[in-house]
Amino acid sequence: MKFKAVMYESLSMKNLSFLGNTLNKLTKNCVLRLTKAEMSFLVCEENSSPKQISLWCFIDARQYFNEFIVEAMGPTCEIFLEFPTDMFSSSLSSLKTGNSSPRSVKIKLTNKVSPCLTVDIDLVSDIGMSRTCVHDIPVKVLPRLLWSEYNDPPSHNYNIIIELKNLKKVRSVVERLKKLCSYVELKPSNDGLLSVSGSTQTVTVNTIFKNVLLIEAAGDAESNVRVDAKKLYSLLCCEVLNPKKISCSFLESKLVHFILYCDLFMVHFYLTTIEE
Repeated sequence: MKFKAVMYESLSMKNLSFLGNTLNKLTKNCVLRLTKAEMSFLVCEENSSPKQISLWCFIDARQYFNEFIVEAMGPTCEIFLEFPTDMFSSSLSSLKTGNSSPRSVKIKLTNKVSPCLTVDIDLVSDIGMSRTCVHDIPVKVLPRLLWSEYNDPPSHNYNIIIELKNLKKVRSVVERLKKLCSYVELKPSNDGLLSVSGSTQTVTVNTIFKNVLLIEAAGDAESNVRVDAKKLYSLLCCEVLNPKKISCSFLESKLVHFILYCDLFMVHFYLTTIEE
């Protein structure tokens, strides 16, 4: 079993650091799936049985990394690793050091008493001095028996699919609502409107976003989902990943599926409906 990835592009390093911070905000532990051509991060709902995956992040490894090697037993040549997101995020913190510039990031699977993801960052200071930061992140190698629990995102016949363009404004509204109530209701319409609302025993706050781009709709259908306000806000903070496009697919009274289209990688995020 072997894994090694190397990157030299500053934008790729920056995005990897942002991704690490985003994962750390969303969950304590994450599963890393490695294949010959792809690196995937999977986040599961805590204490769910069977596993309920809420986030998939797919990275086109051949485009994202300058060097990417995966060797494993079996015809699919896959590796599944579980790791703590706080340590992964911390290992990438030196990429944001103000007085040093990263020259390369190397990530590899190592065996140091126990299996580890070793993150090796080569830095150069403003005055030309070089230094190397090495972090060992303990990982759990998942046996093949458990792989079936980490499938690709499911497909659904959605009621409405929209493109979310006013991400900053929606995030600002949700940030205020989460201080007021635990849940937020999202209601798109095929008239190009998106309603974002929250309620308490004494007040209801409703914000209407106009000129929402409708991608697809099943007839005159409308959809309404009630989701966890904090989880929705955490997702909307993914703006730091600088997505080129965000689509939202609604399945009436069941879930909303966000897709963030970023340079060289894609993030799927599912929020299930919370019953009243």
